[in-house]
Amino acid sequence: MAASVTATARLKKDYNKLLKEPVPYVRAAPLQENILEWHYIIFGAPNTPYEGGVYHGKLVFPNDFPFKPPSIYMITPSGRFQVNTRLCLSISDFHPDTWNPAWTVSTIITGLLSFMNDSAPTLGSITSSDAEKKVLARRSKAFNLKDRVFCSLFPDVVEEIRKELNEANTAEEATLKEEDDRLMSAAEPSSGLSSLVSNLIVIAGVVVLAFAVLQGLEAFDNIVLTMSFLRKYLLAAIVVCVVCTLMISYNCSCDIERGSIEVSQIQRTTAASVHVLPETFFLIAIMSSPNDSAVRAVVRDTWLRLTKKGPSVVQHIFPIGVKNMKYVFYCKSEIMRLHLEEENKIHGDIALMENLEEAYNNLAHKTLKTMEYAYQNFRFQYILKVDSDSFVRLGAIIKALKDIQHPRLYWGFLDGRAKPIRKGKWREADWVLCDRYLPYQLGGGYVLSYELVRYLAVNARLFKLYKNEDVSVGAWLAGLDIKYVHDPRFDTEWKSRGCNNEYLITHKKSTDDMRKLYNNLASLIRIVNLRVLCDKEFRIRDSYVYDWTALPSECCHRRNGTNIP
Repeated sequence: MAASVTATARLKKDYNKLLKEPVPYVRAAPLQENILEWHYIIFGAPNTPYEGGVYHGKLVFPNDFPFKPPSIYMITPSGRFQVNTRLCLSISDFHPDTWNPAWTVSTIITGLLSFMNDSAPTLGSITSSDAEKKVLARRSKAFNLKDRVFCSLFPDVVEEIRKELNEANTAEEATLKEEDDRLMSAAEPSSGLSSLVSNLIVIAGVVVLAFAVLQGLEAFDNIVLTMSFLRKYLLAAIVVCVVCTLMISYNCSCDIERGSIEVSQIQRTTAASVHVLPETFFLIAIMSSPNDSAVRAVVRDTWLRLTKKGPSVVQHIFPIGVKNMKYVFYCKSEIMRLHLEEENKIHGDIALMENLEEAYNNLAHKTLKTMEYAYQNFRFQYILKVDSDSFVRLGAIIKALKDIQHPRLYWGFLDGRAKPIRKGKWREADWVLCDRYLPYQLGGGYVLSYELVRYLAVNARLFKLYKNEDVSVGAWLAGLDIKYVHDPRFDTEWKSRGCNNEYLITHKKSTDDMRKLYNNLASLIRIVNLRVLCDKEFRIRDSYVYDWTALPSECCHRRNGTNIP
């Protein structure tokens, strides 16, 4: 989209002003081929967790700037913002109602710097510890060198970074060399060689002693027999010492060889006894009931096809409990099980769980058993638990996950102010922890890291089961040092909020809805190479950004008039 004359003139003016009056800790410049796209650098301010870091991002201006605000993105991981995600700030396109056309690029990047050093939550922000931010600050420079735009727009900064990294590498190599030299000098053979040296010393001592005695006795010419005896004694002592040395050396070498053989045997035995599990980055558990074969077919034919990544990146299962599905002739449950096994022969994605009985009031137990099954049968980094009536933009969610990954990640649409249900089929009669549910990711779909799944699987027998599976997971994980990520791109409440092209997951969709959403993406990909989910965006109910500065009961106020998905 070409910039208007007004936008071009204004952005050129702002750029000249930036060159004359630089903003502390910030650099910014437009692309040569597109003045509407600017890239900026934020240098981590002293006495903050970002100190020493270099953070790259971009501003995308509308063609009628300055009458409308820009989109703001962060590209370098910082621990403060999600990367490659539009940030919801008062100076960004999320709030056109608060935008002031008098604000310049300098104003925008100054506001961004101020917000980065703050801790207030917003759409696109994440929570992380100061230690995590410091680690990311150390990694930021090397990360930016991989970015072509960063290197072309800021060559002086690139040269500085490369020089600094080279010096650090040189110093590290020197330190490692010193350590290697020290270890090499200290690592002397301790068994055979030391025994050999000890025995040689003994030989030398015997020889010296015998030689001294021999010299003393040679003074007496009449003691010839004694001298002959001493010569024999000396020869015998030497032979004994040499034989002992050879025996000790042989025994040491045998011990070493036997040790190597034993270690090798242990390794072979261990390797043979350990079952190698299939590995993947992203495991998807699609919660499905036994008679939902038609829904499973639609899921396979729609959103599961939205990525070309292989099984090393993404795999999926449909967990289904088959307890009490006995092989009884003409029994309905027998027919159902046979159908499931036949479906699994064709697709290989049905997880038949023998220790789980399917029931609508047993969803928390099913979720827990699914986590056990995943832990016992796969090696993965993250799992997405998603309902079968949810539509997932699979490629987009994998890309987003790689940007925010954390060893104890709990990612979804978070609620901390929900009151326990006291009536109806979802009544929580046993909920006595407090007068609100503990913060939990809503059940239409959420992501857990492997560490959290392992914790759930290992301690499954200790957990109390509640009616609502998402509430149960939130309660089971409460108190752990986990990373909660609230993301409005998860449309995973009990009722969909509408349609937004930024949604990663959207819940409560019929099979016809899924086909339509998939066709929207597929047809537009072929025509204009864009991934557009909705024919037309619309909103049924407002969203919210989780407020981490408030009490959980005050966390989640829906704001009218915002562009939060």
